[in-house]
Amino acid sequence: MYDELKRKAEDMGIQVTDLVKFYIKNGLEGVQQSNPRNENTDKLEESIAFLEAKVAQLDSVVMDLVKRLKVFEEAEEDEEVEIKQD
Repeated sequence: MYDELKRKAEDMGIQVTDLVKFYIKNGLEGVQQSNPRNENTDKLEESIAFLEAKVAQLDSVVMDLVKRLKVFEEAEEDEEVEIKQD
């Protein structure tokens, strides 16, 4: 079962945990069968889960870039101070 989840998550470009959250949110498969849903609605919800995961990934990348930029700026300031002291 994990292999199926992993394959589906890779196809969507998201993490397995995000896919599991999506399935939990939509209920168990048996519950879905007893409560018929529009196939289009399912695809829209899957797309939303995919987009939420991508936004989380982008947020992580941006936060990492901000940290690196701060480190770079601090190193640049330190170099300026050393030059002025000479």
